[in-house]
Amino acid sequence: MKVLYMIGCICLSLLGNVSQAVETKAYIIPKTVAGVERHQMSLNGDWSFQFSPKSKWSPIQVPGEAAMQGYAIEHDKPVLYKKQFVLPADYKGQRTILRFDGVYSYARLWVNGTYVREHFGGFSRWEADITSLVKPGKKNEIKLEVTDRLDDISYASGYAHHPIGGILRDVTVYALPQTNVSDLMIETDLDDTYTDASLKVSFDISRDARVRYSLRDPKGENVNLPVAVKEVKAGRVNHDFAVAAPLKWDAEHPNLYTLTVALREGGKEISRFIKKVGFRDVKIVKDRMLVNGKPVKLRGACRHDIHPTLGRTTTAELDSLDALRFKQSNMNFVRTSHYPPSEKFLEYCDRFGIYVECETAVCFVDTYRQKNYAPGKTQDSAEFTPRYLSQCREMVKSFRSHPSILFWSIGNESVYGKNFQACWDWVKATDTTRPVIFSYPGSVGEKKPIYDILSMHYQDVDGNLNQWGRATRNFQGHGIPALFDEWAHPACYTYKTLQDDPNIREFWGISLDKMWSGLFDAPGGLGGAIWGYIDETFMLPEPKMGTSFWKEFARTAKPEDFQGNC
Repeated sequence: MKVLYMIGCICLSLLGNVSQAVETKAYIIPKTVAGVERHQMSLNGDWSFQFSPKSKWSPIQVPGEAAMQGYAIEHDKPVLYKKQFVLPADYKGQRTILRFDGVYSYARLWVNGTYVREHFGGFSRWEADITSLVKPGKKNEIKLEVTDRLDDISYASGYAHHPIGGILRDVTVYALPQTNVSDLMIETDLDDTYTDASLKVSFDISRDARVRYSLRDPKGENVNLPVAVKEVKAGRVNHDFAVAAPLKWDAEHPNLYTLTVALREGGKEISRFIKKVGFRDVKIVKDRMLVNGKPVKLRGACRHDIHPTLGRTTTAELDSLDALRFKQSNMNFVRTSHYPPSEKFLEYCDRFGIYVECETAVCFVDTYRQKNYAPGKTQDSAEFTPRYLSQCREMVKSFRSHPSILFWSIGNESVYGKNFQACWDWVKATDTTRPVIFSYPGSVGEKKPIYDILSMHYQDVDGNLNQWGRATRNFQGHGIPALFDEWAHPACYTYKTLQDDPNIREFWGISLDKMWSGLFDAPGGLGGAIWGYIDETFMLPEPKMGTSFWKEFARTAKPEDFQGNC
């Protein structure tokens, strides 16, 4: 194990800031695989953890932060995770895929002692085909080296005020038949009257096969699809189905259809997968956003993943509760600040009717970073381009079939550069159905905009703001929709005032009412998102290994008696 640590440290030192990001396929976990009883296995739960080369292996919960479980990890120092599991014997003859939904922030993977791949970025899904390395019917071992890097473009440990490194989201191993699909894209084009639709399904398939489609409406009734059985060749597949008068999807009417795609070989079904489909259309027309031809106003909040004891992670239960809280609070919009959410959360947004701004994990580039994370000036660095692009691609390829996502965000409160331009170019070439937003838009200067919506943060109560050379007056500006996707900051930083007069929180509510009333009547005002939806509290325990060194750099302007261990 010491040799493994030494190799990891040497590789990190040789890499420096160079990142050779690997772009992988976005596979679809099937609903069934012929001949495989348990085709999908969660590897969540107890793992073994090694804090340093001299440490013994000890238990740790996955998913969850290491620091929240007593391991005071340090930046740029790798730690090790290990998991043993028995792969079912009926995986023999199938492809075996290992999926990580989020590992912060740099990971290197070994399976049964063989190095597989690396990954940069803590909040996007990545996978590895480990078929040749695993032994069906026997015990197998995963080792994952995890490093919380100071140079991570998401700056997520920075605004959490402590290193959040660890396996933060689900780990899954699953079987695929040799003939399988990846990089699925579902689009719905509505006609000019928003009556009839075209259902477009596109994916990569590994081998020639017969594909059978079926579609059911929200009541479970079958919808006729002309020529629902197709013979396909290996490669990219594109199919287009006319659907007469489907029920539309929007926040008030979250009508979901069920698409089933079955793969057949030799007259037998080998697998099938199921996806929910929402028939909806998003357009920017002058200074308004139209959903299914009707203007919308977005009333919502910015959301973080936060678990009471595990930190920057989430569960399906918490995801569902958050979605319900949004609806119960009369909100129709969520900004997934400052990274993509879990897919479970998006599924609940599809189901309950919540519009989503889905944001890539790039934050505070060349702006508001703490000294030890500064300068973070990577926006024009060719060495960092693979990190920007790989995470953006992983987000879009994984989630682009969700109707709840109205638009993509390619960065938060950052200074424009070539890497943001590259993300804009790729997204606009890949997904022609959605707008894109970027903050700070004014940092683009006089170049061609890399945004379809004007993102402005923290205007006054009358909707007026000058920010990086862009301005709004009465919640409108520059001839495109103006979205205040951070506004109405709760009274949580006025520390002394809150001590003297806790009722200031009530004044915040009055201010929010005034702002919303003004924006609602402004034609070019698209909406706003409160910062933030929920309190972020990291109840960090006293470390059982290492020291809580972050207390020295995580200081803010709080009075001394507001500094605590929590």
